[in-house]
Amino acid sequence: MCDTFVALGNSTLDGRTIFAKNSDREPNEPQYVFFYPRMECDSKELYTTSQKIKQVEKTYAVLISKPSWMWGGEMGVNENGVAIGNEAIFTREMVSRQGLLGMDILRIALERSESAEQAVTVITDLIQRYGQGESAGYTKAIFYHNSYIVADRETAWVLETSDRYWTAERVKDCASISNCLTIAGTGELQHPETVGNALEKGWCKRAEDFGFKKCYEKKFFSWLSGGEARRRRTMNLVGEKDLDLKKTFEILRDHGGSRLFGSMKNICMHAGTGLVSSQTTGSMVVVLGEKIEVWLTNTSAPCLSFYKPVWFDSDSSTLPFEKEADALNHWGNWEVFHRMAVTRYEKARQLWEQYCLPFEEELILHKDSLEHRDITAQAFDTGWKIAKKMASLLQGSPIEAGFFNKRYWEKKNRELQELKAKNFKRPGFV
Repeated sequence: MCDTFVALGNSTLDGRTIFAKNSDREPNEPQYVFFYPRMECDSKELYTTSQKIKQVEKTYAVLISKPSWMWGGEMGVNENGVAIGNEAIFTREMVSRQGLLGMDILRIALERSESAEQAVTVITDLIQRYGQGESAGYTKAIFYHNSYIVADRETAWVLETSDRYWTAERVKDCASISNCLTIAGTGELQHPETVGNALEKGWCKRAEDFGFKKCYEKKFFSWLSGGEARRRRTMNLVGEKDLDLKKTFEILRDHGGSRLFGSMKNICMHAGTGLVSSQTTGSMVVVLGEKIEVWLTNTSAPCLSFYKPVWFDSDSSTLPFEKEADALNHWGNWEVFHRMAVTRYEKARQLWEQYCLPFEEELILHKDSLEHRDITAQAFDTGWKIAKKMASLLQGSPIEAGFFNKRYWEKKNRELQELKAKNFKRPGFV
């Protein structure tokens, strides 16, 4: 379960568009950020996570946050300033056991688009030609369709799909999507058969009564995911019309919708006993000004981490990772602290306020006065050291979690070690 939002320049403090997403995945599913430069493609075929499609002659540079086992990503931005985040949505159309993963579609659209509107076209062409489907789960099979926020410096779109049917609506000020449909009407753009398909299947009686959300959504599953509650929460927080970096980070760390653990209503999601099987394993903020400014955690739980600035162009990025294994190791180093913190949360938050928050504020303060590559390197290097320091300080602290949450994380820790021993390859579904 995830949350994505965008605020156009007319809703931000400095007039730049801000795009942001928390990616909520299985707690043992590593997620890291990596850069792929612009490419001239010799091959006529592109191999994604599980499908083969036609390749284009040239792809644009992209910076994406991706679960370790898949080709695509949960969120990202390209060299042209196109940013995309996707959400799992549950609709009345059957989900194909084949087709493209929503995260693969996201990366393809970033690699091929010069604007947000072009990215909408790329996505809808892909689902028309290849369909969407395949299991998006890591250790468990889960099938869903996808919605997207697609933004560039000037415009943004909400795109919602159900199999090959879709509708898209232009964002006026700000927008948020979660694990529910949001477009009440027909949208500004749509698949030509979207309304007719709903009429044929009896989901509405007349074309005049059509609404994409009303006709296509599986309401029980959307309610169960907590998507409606989280979307209301993000819209309330984003809609204050003076968004800046610090407020964006606060929104992505928000637990105001409910208590910390055991709830699907938290924007910063924490796995635990009960219905909550998702954990925020990655978080990203993109500021789309003259230069593209990316802030990312490359860690779980933004409420226990800090955001690090990254810049890139068509050929290189300031990320200190030459190999994807290096990015994975950074996620894993912080995860040692995170696994201690989830059962000692109050003590961990005190350490976060002492070590992480002041450093993040320093990064924001000095981001324009230092060389970009130097400040990114400092952020990641210090992050590695801070994780080690806080883990050592938590080592002897008493466990605060209740019995069931303690047992839950003990089990997850054992499973994590087993997955690590297998290089985090995608295991068979259980």
